[in-house]
Amino acid sequence: MDAASLYGSGVAQYINEEFEEAIKHFTCAITFQDCADYRTARAAAFLKLGKLSQSLQDAAAALSFEPKAHMALHWRGIALFYMGDFVNAKAAFEESLRANASAKAPRALWLRKCDAELSGSTLPLGGIVAEASKATGGASAYPASTPVATAVPVAPAAASSAPAASSAAAPTDSTISGRKPIRREWYQNDTTVSITLFAKDVPVDACKVEFQEQELSMIFPLPGFAGEDYQLDLDLFDAIDPAASTVEVSKMKVELSLAKRNHGTKWGDLEKMEMESYVPEQPAYPTSNKAKRDWSQIDREMEQEIKGEKPAGDEALNTLFKQIYDRADDETRRAMNKSFQTSGGTVLSTNWGEVARADYEGKDRPSAPDGQEWRDSTKK
Repeated sequence: MDAASLYGSGVAQYINEEFEEAIKHFTCAITFQDCADYRTARAAAFLKLGKLSQSLQDAAAALSFEPKAHMALHWRGIALFYMGDFVNAKAAFEESLRANASAKAPRALWLRKCDAELSGSTLPLGGIVAEASKATGGASAYPASTPVATAVPVAPAAASSAPAASSAAAPTDSTISGRKPIRREWYQNDTTVSITLFAKDVPVDACKVEFQEQELSMIFPLPGFAGEDYQLDLDLFDAIDPAASTVEVSKMKVELSLAKRNHGTKWGDLEKMEMESYVPEQPAYPTSNKAKRDWSQIDREMEQEIKGEKPAGDEALNTLFKQIYDRADDETRRAMNKSFQTSGGTVLSTNWGEVARADYEGKDRPSAPDGQEWRDSTKK
């Protein structure tokens, strides 16, 4: 199989949400032909699995081929956001918008999230465990590829098992302005979602709230912090009735009452955090025939035919690696041999410049596969 065919197979696996398999096919395609499209697709697949560092590396590689690749910039922004580097995440989303303002990727939404995190105003993000940003200036105190906070995507199943009376509290670290973030909590019953913001002496007439069917926007000045506002923008988990929703400002707190449009529906979180739909571009098929063809259907038929004729699973992957080895030059073969043999079969690299310096039997030894451990073969 050539690079385009491998990439096409990876796209099919991605669409079927078989992201591990998609990554294998994208990786093989990259081995044959490294380019922005293949790297961007693999960055998206890594992100789906919560592998933020790998996604960030692929996005950077894609941008080295095409500096204005808007989806590579988008994935870079999401990876940095989940790592807690909100300054550089915002810069990536802004650059993505400039590169292609008409693309469907919701860059504007992510920019609002970055602004809210940088101001310390946002409610905790569903599905994410992250520290508050500790950036102290207009530029990040960390390199673009370095995580500034521990961020771990949580499985959707875990999020959906939250109790009916949900509660969430924000981190207590200082924000970039030096003040502590506003403490926030939320809970729900069958008819209402309530949000409590523990902010003292908020002026009632300066508290601006806009309720929409599935969006909430709020802003008010923070007493004691001249020129600083608290801002909240949410894409709500489910629909509300704007006319029946209210806000109440007291001396010690601000309370929002959101009337559920669908009574009895349990919200898994305040905000809808599903990853936007993304499908890597299908390989182009040049033709002079003006008749339109359903190439996706042809791809599926070809995939079924290939599955019927060729080995599957590990056997197919081993066959593919053998083909790569047979077509490779001496330096690539040397890299593949050394990396595979000295790592105990856990690393297979075609980059001799990298492998020549690596010590897979010592300091660069990879983690043992699940359920196994490294042992010295000379000792009994």
